[in-house]
Amino acid sequence: METNVKLIDYGFFSHDGIKFEYHVSGNENGEPLVMLNGNGGDYRCFEGDLYKPLSEHFKIIRFSTRGTGRTDLGTQKLTFELFSDDLKALLDFLGAKPVNICGFSDGGNLGMVFAVTYPDYVKRLAVFGSNLNTRGTKTLDQLGIIKDHRIYAIKAALTKDPEWKRRCWIEGMMVGQPHLNYKKLSILKIPFLNCFGEFDMIKRSHSRKITKAVEGAEEIMVLNGGHSTAFKKTDVLILPVIKKFLGVE
Repeated sequence: METNVKLIDYGFFSHDGIKFEYHVSGNENGEPLVMLNGNGGDYRCFEGDLYKPLSEHFKIIRFSTRGTGRTDLGTQKLTFELFSDDLKALLDFLGAKPVNICGFSDGGNLGMVFAVTYPDYVKRLAVFGSNLNTRGTKTLDQLGIIKDHRIYAIKAALTKDPEWKRRCWIEGMMVGQPHLNYKKLSILKIPFLNCFGEFDMIKRSHSRKITKAVEGAEEIMVLNGGHSTAFKKTDVLILPVIKKFLGVE
């Protein structure tokens, strides 16, 4: 997608035997803002109505998580804890600390796990359609995830096709993960924004409790919005809120 955003750096870094793809763009003198993709998406996930206007103010850091984009899959089970270590390695490689983080869906889950694990690395955290554990996902949606995961696992076993293995492993991150709870999240002492849709796949009660768990946290529920609220109505609703939250209104 053509966005006319200034490219600062693009390439690969190695960590834990994996070659990771990363992308840095936007305002070279701005504060670092990490934008984390949802399940199965690569670093280009946020190339839409949020990315370009925020790039005017921030140095945007993105990377393709294991098994996405041009990043290797590796041989370890994919977990948010593993991804959290990967993100720390990237920020150490770039010399970026502390950072602001915006994460969509599993990207928001990763942002919360990362902030709890490495609190000194995070200045502000905004999440979109994210959950602490699978109990926060609506039952029918979670059953659909489990069904897809089993189908991918069967196809991977029968065909030995690495693409089905990749899909199986990535989908598996939504089966039994993440492993957070409200008490763990409550240790955060940073500005926190929780955005979710009225008809999100995440239970509204769960989203509300996430907000309440972090002292001083803000939330926005988009009326008639679904799980991908972060990519809709951004110019009139989400963008003004996120810019205010990040201090650039």
